[in-house]
Amino acid sequence: MQIFRLPIPRLLLVLLLVIVTSGCSWFGGKKEKRPNDLTSLVQRVDVQSRWKTSVGSGLSKLYRVMAPVIDQNTVYANDYKGRVYAFDRETGKRKWRQSTKLDLAAGVGLGGDLVLLGSLNGDVVALDRETGEEQWRANITSEILAPPQNNGSVVVVQTNDGKLLGLDAKTGETLWSYASQLPILTLRGTATPQVLGPNVITGFANGKLLALSAVDGTPYWERRIASPQGRSDIERVVDIDGTPIISGQTIYATSYNGTLSALNPRGDILWSQSSSSYSSPVVIGNRVFVTTAEGWVKAFAAQTGVQLWESKILSGRKLAAPQNLAGFMVTADYEGYVHVFDTESGGILDRFRIDKKGVRSPMVSDGTYLYALGNDGTLKSIAVYLFKPSS
Repeated sequence: MQIFRLPIPRLLLVLLLVIVTSGCSWFGGKKEKRPNDLTSLVQRVDVQSRWKTSVGSGLSKLYRVMAPVIDQNTVYANDYKGRVYAFDRETGKRKWRQSTKLDLAAGVGLGGDLVLLGSLNGDVVALDRETGEEQWRANITSEILAPPQNNGSVVVVQTNDGKLLGLDAKTGETLWSYASQLPILTLRGTATPQVLGPNVITGFANGKLLALSAVDGTPYWERRIASPQGRSDIERVVDIDGTPIISGQTIYATSYNGTLSALNPRGDILWSQSSSSYSSPVVIGNRVFVTTAEGWVKAFAAQTGVQLWESKILSGRKLAAPQNLAGFMVTADYEGYVHVFDTESGGILDRFRIDKKGVRSPMVSDGTYLYALGNDGTLKSIAVYLFKPSS
């Protein structure tokens, strides 16, 4: 479970937080369910590392999520101490390294000719995509836990206190801002805005999905995909921490203690299925996949929302967001294993260990290869091949 943040400090809520996240009650409650052990499997594919390299000091022991990003030729990644790296996608050879000297809890954002980062102190830094040289630096005072995004003209930044800001991509000057109303308790984290030309789609800790103009911040529509339920503030947490995914003309979004929902470009909800998740979904073919807060993997028909299968074999293993690796669905767990699922049956075909300290950051895929950053800073490029058993 992710760490909670408290927009309104209250002693009672702090006590509840400690009880829930410690895994056992101070008053004799039940212990948190033990994560499932890995079971033997019949290998059907062969997962292999193409190359590996080091990304500084990694993610640190605090809860930080720093996903790598890719463009046509380069993989970009950073560590929590503010060091940013660019690597060749094919070989893993380092192209450049830059030290921003920032305290980071999120990964790199790309757009136009910029590499973008946001810090825990509210700093936004823009680097040249080709050289890593700093172009500008701005401060927006609020904690940033998601990578800034850029359409070439406007840099969109989402903050941990429920704000969304548009900055001039050339200067860093603030052009507009939008503020959402936060509930008492939220998960520690924010969605990463999806910037599509002049439009932005993102989610907030109040369980609402928002579409607005990247040009001036004018809202187009707002839809609730998760409603608070339960008697306690903790039970009523409905954060949208996963990035909304757009496939064709459909938007797919998840929420904690809420749903996996599909919406059209006007914001009309096409279908919803109960599923608690703080990770982004992924669409592979005509199916959409989600990893839940319980460590389950679910598959749904992308057009209708009908649940096709559910796997609880990795229950409790703190799964990262699912990804597409050459047509297979993959996820990673708290012990650093990447698991390859058959999209039709839900069976595990193979597993591969990236990092003994675990993988909690979303992986990134170009469809053919996977790029994963382990908690200790190990960055690997991974391929999957049809398995040929020895005769």
